[in-house]
Amino acid sequence: MNERIKRIVRLLIIADCLILLFIAGIRYGIPSINSLIHPIRYIKCDEPTLQVPILYMDGKEAAKRTVDLTRGTQVRLRDEGEEESSIEYQGEIFQVPNQNLATSLQQCVDTKTVYPRRLISLYESKNGKLSNVVAKKGEALQVRHVDENDLDLKTGIVKWYEITKDDKTYWVPGKYVEPSKESALANYGSSIQYLPYWDAYYGEGYSKDAYIDQVDYKSNKKEAYEDNVMPEHVKAYHVSLENLIKNKNELLQLSKKSGINAFVVEIKDDNGILYYDSKAAKDYLKDPQDAIIPIVSNEELKKIFKEYEKSGYYMIARIVTFKDPIFATQNPKESYTDESGNLINHEGFYWPSPYSRKAWMYNVSIAKEIAPYVNEIQFDYVRFPDGTLQRTLDHTGDFHNQYNESKVAALQGFLAYAKDQLEETHTYTSADVFAWPIISKDDQDIGQFLPAIANVVDVVSPMPYLDHFSLGAMDIPVPMEAPRETLSKFTALSHSQLSSLKDAAKYRTWIQGYQLDPYSVQQEIEGIQDQGYDDYMVWSGAGNMEDINAIVDGLK
Repeated sequence: MNERIKRIVRLLIIADCLILLFIAGIRYGIPSINSLIHPIRYIKCDEPTLQVPILYMDGKEAAKRTVDLTRGTQVRLRDEGEEESSIEYQGEIFQVPNQNLATSLQQCVDTKTVYPRRLISLYESKNGKLSNVVAKKGEALQVRHVDENDLDLKTGIVKWYEITKDDKTYWVPGKYVEPSKESALANYGSSIQYLPYWDAYYGEGYSKDAYIDQVDYKSNKKEAYEDNVMPEHVKAYHVSLENLIKNKNELLQLSKKSGINAFVVEIKDDNGILYYDSKAAKDYLKDPQDAIIPIVSNEELKKIFKEYEKSGYYMIARIVTFKDPIFATQNPKESYTDESGNLINHEGFYWPSPYSRKAWMYNVSIAKEIAPYVNEIQFDYVRFPDGTLQRTLDHTGDFHNQYNESKVAALQGFLAYAKDQLEETHTYTSADVFAWPIISKDDQDIGQFLPAIANVVDVVSPMPYLDHFSLGAMDIPVPMEAPRETLSKFTALSHSQLSSLKDAAKYRTWIQGYQLDPYSVQQEIEGIQDQGYDDYMVWSGAGNMEDINAIVDGLK
């Protein structure tokens, strides 16, 4: 009897093992068989996204829709044909050309040649410093290597290509190059409008070359960072760092009695002074102590910004860029000089040249130092000095334009470089723009052309201050006395130019907060709202509390 029971137990154990093996076979074996029968493939395409048409029946009618598959998307091969294959993706089965299917991610990024859409500076190393070497628009760049890990599976964009030029190795961001010369030279700015006013001074065709041919207008989708959420509507007030600290208790309460939910804070001013202990200054200036005047320690600075953020404020750091006499004095070869190389004192200031890659890297290095403390970096004075026409025509003023760039192209190149660097820290990039180039539909010889800037940055901020408009501007007799009409008409002009871009920057204009009463400030805001916008930033000097309190009732 005992032997019989033992035999039954052994049989039950064997049966259990067989059942477990059967279940394991179903669980692990079938997927393996499925992988053999329906192997994995990856979407391979020249553009970041492959558009696949799908035919279906809508009732009794034949219809077609499009599925967008980003480069590197994983799919299952269902049935392989000679020219097209049937693939499965997210439960749907449809046809894809065989040339768009790869067996590995590396095959998706392998390419021999890329072509820039505009003149670009080549990097010395991946995400490193800019070299002195550039690649021209449409120039063939031989690709040495692409790392499959540099393929952004969300966007389908290759972040970096390792290329060779003149037997040397460089790096180029993938978002600015095309797989063919034809696509690199294509006109992506056909809808951009401009006026050729400056042709009269620089020659016929100057404006088209400066505003269109040298500029990149291919759609540039803006990121929204989950770990750095920009408020739906940003209503900001500009304050100095000193006032941000000194008036902290009052400023933290400002959102309770106004619409203000953000602050723009001075980090680098138009004298080139940095209000924190900057390593960038030590890297790019011979005498960094001339620029560094810390108000607080870096740890205290971080703590202050975070305290404001925790109280619900969106924090923006303002960096005055190409109006910097300290950088210019210590880097004369990178600055605006006369024909003999002597610095030009232009309206009381020495100016770095916006063509200077060293000036680019200096300001972006500052931005990267501050980026971990704030939500957004705002670049002001992203322009050439105004009123330099005669010196240019006389050849007595020299911006050292060694790459023969237009002013517009140089500023777009700088802002694109800044945005690329700040994306790594999920920090938004914004730029201030003079009002008059928008009204005149050109760059006013300072390089600021709204569509070119708005195609690159996350936020664009014109400066239509009432007291800056001459009598009769925009057919308004006295703009200072008509705040709502002035802001409404100006915003309409801005909107029409931004509408020419598929993925334009967010529009957040400056408004005048000085020499006005609360009602006039409210009228400015209503003028913006008349055109469907709500965001604004208030400029009233250093943002002293008496200035804020004088207009707070108008800030809704």
